[in-house]
Amino acid sequence: MKYVRFIAAFSLFFASFNAFACSPSLCSPSEYYLFHLVNLPDDPESSYNLNSQQNCQLWQQQAYVMISLEDIYQVVYKYNLQTLTDLKNGKIPPCARGNRMAQWLTTNSGKEALDFLILAKNCEWLRRESLSPWYYPSKEDPVRYSLNEVAETAREKAKGYYYADRYALQAVRAMTSLRQYEDIISFWNEIEKQLPDGFLKQMTLSYVAGAYVHLDNVELAKSYYKLANDLNGLLECDLRYRSGMSRVEKMELLYEVYPDCPVFRLRLWEILGKVEPDRNWEDDWRWDLYRDGERAEIDQLALLCDKVLSEDTEADKALWAYAATYIAHLKGDDNKADQYLKTAERTVKDKNLEESIKVMRIFIDAQISTYGKAYEQKLFTQLRWLQEKIEQDIDQKTIDGFDLYNLIGSFSCYYWNDAMRCILLGTVCPKMIEQGNTTLALQLANMSSYSLPNEIPTVLAECRKDHSFNYYDYCCHFAEMMDSLSANALIAYTEVAQKPRTEFQRFLNSHSYSDSDYLNEIIGTHCLREMRYADAEHYLSKVSFDYFIRTNVYKEGFLNNDPFSVSRRRWNHGGDAKLQFAKTMNMLECEIAAATNPNQKAMLMIDLGLGIRNSFNRCWALTQYGRGWVDDSAYDWETGGLTCQAMKRAEQLFSKAFSTFTDDEYAAQAQLLFCNFRTIEERYPKTLAADIVRGHCDYYIDYHGER
Repeated sequence: MKYVRFIAAFSLFFASFNAFACSPSLCSPSEYYLFHLVNLPDDPESSYNLNSQQNCQLWQQQAYVMISLEDIYQVVYKYNLQTLTDLKNGKIPPCARGNRMAQWLTTNSGKEALDFLILAKNCEWLRRESLSPWYYPSKEDPVRYSLNEVAETAREKAKGYYYADRYALQAVRAMTSLRQYEDIISFWNEIEKQLPDGFLKQMTLSYVAGAYVHLDNVELAKSYYKLANDLNGLLECDLRYRSGMSRVEKMELLYEVYPDCPVFRLRLWEILGKVEPDRNWEDDWRWDLYRDGERAEIDQLALLCDKVLSEDTEADKALWAYAATYIAHLKGDDNKADQYLKTAERTVKDKNLEESIKVMRIFIDAQISTYGKAYEQKLFTQLRWLQEKIEQDIDQKTIDGFDLYNLIGSFSCYYWNDAMRCILLGTVCPKMIEQGNTTLALQLANMSSYSLPNEIPTVLAECRKDHSFNYYDYCCHFAEMMDSLSANALIAYTEVAQKPRTEFQRFLNSHSYSDSDYLNEIIGTHCLREMRYADAEHYLSKVSFDYFIRTNVYKEGFLNNDPFSVSRRRWNHGGDAKLQFAKTMNMLECEIAAATNPNQKAMLMIDLGLGIRNSFNRCWALTQYGRGWVDDSAYDWETGGLTCQAMKRAEQLFSKAFSTFTDDEYAAQAQLLFCNFRTIEERYPKTLAADIVRGHCDYYIDYHGER
């Protein structure tokens, strides 16, 4: 989903930090889940697998001995009738050796369980035989007679027997195959109150409901299908139901007969809960770009939401209004979303849904509010609550899943933190920047990027302090935002980060990362980028030497090239390259201003011009945090505005320097520095530089061209 998406000026710079030292691409705020539902019911369509698991767990409880679920599953679902009969006769088939469930069945305490399993397997086999296309029943049919025996035995043992609910299920199964629908109803009325509640009773209810269908009592059948949570059976009671119906069409039919069905929560999540990551990652999410089939389904769901909300039924209005809110936002109508959300807030009764609605309120407010002091105060209250949820609900699963890889990529791993990032990074911060409130935008981006890492500090400490690379601090969304802004904006932010003036600022700082080395290093680098060398020296001088050498551009050797050389040669900067560069450039500017000798002044101009040009070219790590690592970068450093300004200034310095020279020897040496050999030979033939060119004719003239 695309939330008031990063404004163009903001996104232009994102590739630089994003690629820092080959770090993985950051997860976009539009890829986080915003629609959120918890305590989802089990999918009725997968009830078979679910029932088999519950059945095995129930056997585990009833055996009163330590038996693994796998051993139980093998006996109950994999052993055939012959294998169970062998166990009853004291024979241990090869497949049963070592199986503790099989061993237990041969003991006195397991004898009754074995008798039941043999009856159940017999019932299963006989029912399958009766369904065979080659089966033709007759009056004396042995299969029919045996099913009758199974039904009678099961009915008898369901009355007060230890495995009553198991026998009751087998009884109705057998009677269903025998088409004894009235007998099923009579048996159920007799036995219902004696059976314990649970999944076995629910399964039995489905057969009772089916019996009512065959007896043309559809309304009563529907009530039993509801009790059994058999939604497919419930839908099949409706003549309009057909197997090719869409998910929303099935939901609409189900709503008409069961408006407060708990499965709606699951169905809404299946359609809306994963909209963001399902989009094409190559394009920004836009309603008109969303896949046609999925867009049509969401349109259809929107109509169903309106229908539910307009009718007086037992439906969970808050749930449907919450879904309608999200759909309205997806379709670009946040004012309409606000109206739906007010309905959700007014009708919600479930605590978990209420919290999801609160998150949606923070988001919709961010979309439609007029940004100013009133909104900032409201946002402060909302973020305090959201931060509390981050801290309170974090569990061991989240901690275990929050590894270095997830940290670096800012991947989705914890809903409350995802919600904060989604809202602040995707909507609030870009709007703040658009209005010129860059300080608050940076504070919010800092909190969104560091709130969760601050709760699990061990991973971040590993990222910062080990001997490999700090991939997070210089590639998180906060770093990206800083890299998109001017040095003045960063200076203003740092003043607030170090000396907050309001309660809101203090709150944001308390959940952020405000290391002075980190901030001053970034400010100093931006000053170098903006060719403010005195300011760069001021801020970089505040950065500790230990911090300099821990940053990735130092570790990877990107600062080892001499920025004051035309050719590539190693620069022995001593470890604090950026500071040394800033000092040298500041000194050159001061000396140029003070120089009275035109030739010395011109040479200083050339040194300054070389420093400027190289710091945006071969020695790019002096002014940038990443270059050349990302294909199809949103920002081209070679043609970007600051680069163009720097190259223009360098060329102006070179041009002015050559026009300033009064001594041919100085001028020729400068031309030699730039390898302009033809110019030297033509303009300054009597200089030492010309002798050097002529003495190395093949090497210089044939290999090098005029620059």
